[in-house]
Amino acid sequence: MTLTSKRSLGILAVACFSLFFLGMSTFGVTDPGEGYYVEAAREMVESGDFITPHLNYQIYFSKPILTFWLMAIPYKIFGVSEFSARIAFSFLATLLVFASYQVGRAFKSEFAGLFAGLAVASSPLIIAVTRLSPIDIAFTCFVDLAVFAFAMAALIDKKQWWWVFHAALALAVLTKGPAGLILFLAGTVAFLCLARPSVAQLKTWFHRLRPARGALIFWAIVLPWYFAIDAATKGLFLLVFFFYENFARFAGHTNLGKSTWWYYLPVIGYGFAPWIVFLPFAAFGILKAQLTAGFKPRNAPMAGAADAADTAEGGMPSQSSDAKQLFLFYLLIWALSEFLFFSCSKTKMDTYILPSFAPFAVCIALKMEEWLQCIKNADLPKPKAADVLFAAAMILGAILFVGGPIAAFLLVKADTLSKLTIGCAAIVMALGLMGASRFYKKEKVEHAVACFALGFALAAGLCQPIGFQLGSKKRWDDLKLIAEHLQGKDADLAIFNTFKPAVMFYTQRGVDSFFHAHQLKRKAPGDSRQQLVIANDKVIDRLLGQPGINLKLLERSGEWAVYEAVGSKLEKNLTLEDVFTKPQAFEMAISGKGDWGPLTVPYAAGARDWWKKSKPSAE
Repeated sequence: MTLTSKRSLGILAVACFSLFFLGMSTFGVTDPGEGYYVEAAREMVESGDFITPHLNYQIYFSKPILTFWLMAIPYKIFGVSEFSARIAFSFLATLLVFASYQVGRAFKSEFAGLFAGLAVASSPLIIAVTRLSPIDIAFTCFVDLAVFAFAMAALIDKKQWWWVFHAALALAVLTKGPAGLILFLAGTVAFLCLARPSVAQLKTWFHRLRPARGALIFWAIVLPWYFAIDAATKGLFLLVFFFYENFARFAGHTNLGKSTWWYYLPVIGYGFAPWIVFLPFAAFGILKAQLTAGFKPRNAPMAGAADAADTAEGGMPSQSSDAKQLFLFYLLIWALSEFLFFSCSKTKMDTYILPSFAPFAVCIALKMEEWLQCIKNADLPKPKAADVLFAAAMILGAILFVGGPIAAFLLVKADTLSKLTIGCAAIVMALGLMGASRFYKKEKVEHAVACFALGFALAAGLCQPIGFQLGSKKRWDDLKLIAEHLQGKDADLAIFNTFKPAVMFYTQRGVDSFFHAHQLKRKAPGDSRQQLVIANDKVIDRLLGQPGINLKLLERSGEWAVYEAVGSKLEKNLTLEDVFTKPQAFEMAISGKGDWGPLTVPYAAGARDWWKKSKPSAE
C-alpha cells in the first residue's frame, strides 16, 4: 500500500480525534494550570469586559488576552462548561500536528510528513498539556508555526508561508507576550551564527519574508489590545506584566521553587517518548553533515526556483540536498536553543520546553526518510543504526503493551469499562508491533515505521481519557463536588492553605485564599454573615483547636470538607492592584526580596459587581 496525501491526512485526523477530542469533557477542571484560564474567561463573559483579564474578580496581570478569548468565545456559543473551555485548544493541537505534517513532507516525502505528524500528536506531554494547560499548547502552536514558516519561506522559498510567519509570531506575543519573540530570535540567531550565511544569502532570506507587509500584519494583530489594556489600566497592567511576570520570572524571582540545570532531561525523556529514542541519532546525523560541510553557506534556491519546480505529487518542490540539510540544521539548532534557554532559566516548568518537540519530530522524520532511501538503494550500505533503533522501539512498545494492562488490572482502581478499553489499547499496540515487525523483515521499513507510529498513537488515544478520568477522580472530583454544592450560597467563602481557581469556576463566585490561622478574626458585633472555609484533611489540624476558632463541619467529600467558622470573619488579603500600586512592594517583588511567592496569584476575592461600579450610571 502506497502512502498518499489523502491516506496520511485521514490517519492524522483519526489520531487527533482520539488523542485531543475524545473524552475531553469527561473530567473536571484541573488545578494548577487550567483553572486560572477557565475561570478568568468565565468572569470575562459574566462582566462583559473583553479587554482586561480578571480572576477572582480582580485584575489578573499574569498573561495577555488571547487564551481568555479562545475560551470566552466558545462560552458565549455553547455555554460555560469543560467542553467549551477545551475545544479551541484541541483544534490548536490538531493544527500543530497538520503543520508538522506539511513541513515534514516539504521534500517530497509523504512518509516524513506522516511520521512527523504522528510523533507530535502522540507525544505524552503534548497530549497532557492540550488537556490540562491551555495557554502552553496555544503558545507552542503559534511559536512552532512561526519557526516552521520561517524555514519554509526563507530557506526553501515556499512563498505562501511568509504571512503565516508574521501572523503566528504576533499570535504568540498575544498569548504570552515578549517570550514569543525572544524564543524565536534566540534560536534563529544561534542558527545564523553557526551556519554563517553570506550577506547575499541573508538578504535573500530577508526579502522572502516580505518584511514591510509582514510588519503590517504583525502590528495589526498585536497593537490593538496592548493599546486598549494600557488605556484601561492606566499603564499598570503592562508595567506588571513586562517587568514582573517576564523578566523577574526568568530570573527566578516570581516563583519560590528552584530546579537544577538538568531538570529538563527527564522531562523530554518522558514527554517525547517513545520518539526520544530516535532523537540522538537524528541530531548526530544533522550535526555531522553540517560539520563535514565546515559550516559553509549553502546554495539555497533563489526566489522563484522552488515554485518553478512544483511538479511533484502534492505540489512539493524538488529541493537540493544542500537546501534540505540547511532546513534540518535550522530546525535542530532552534529546538536545541529553546531547550538550553529554559535550562538556564531560574524558573522551570515542564511545559516550557514543549515548543522544541515539533521541530525535533520533523528532524527525526526527515532523517529517517534519508535512512529509508539508503536501505532502498542497493548501492548504499544499510545504516547500522537502523537495526538498533528498530529494536529499541520494539522493546519500548513491548514494555507499554505489557505494562498497560498490568497497571490497569493490578495497580489502579479502574472500572470494568476502563479496564476493557485499556485491554483494547494493548491489543492495538500489539497489532502495531506485529505489523511493524512483519514489514521490517520484508525490508519495507517505511511501512514498518508507519505501522508502529500509528499503533502507538491509537493506543494512546484509547488510554488517555481513562488516565485523565482516574487522575481527576483522585485529585479534583471531591473538591469539585463540594464547590458545586456551594454555588449560590449566600456566605463569604474561603479556602485554606491553597489557591484553587477551579473552586471559583464551579461556585461561580470569588473565593479568598488564606494560609494562617490568625487571619480568622472574631466577628464584629451585629455581623451575622456566615464565613465558610474549605480545607483538606491534611491541613485542617492547623485550624482546629486554635484559640478563638470554632469550626462546624457542614459537608465532606473524600479528603475535602467545608466548615462554618462560627463567630469568625476572615481578614482579607490585599488585591493585586493594591499591592502593585505600592512602590516598595513592587520593588520587592521584582528583586525577589519578598517571601510571599508569585504575586500574580490573586489570593483575595474582589468585588463581584466591580464592572457595575466602574460603568457610569444611566442618569
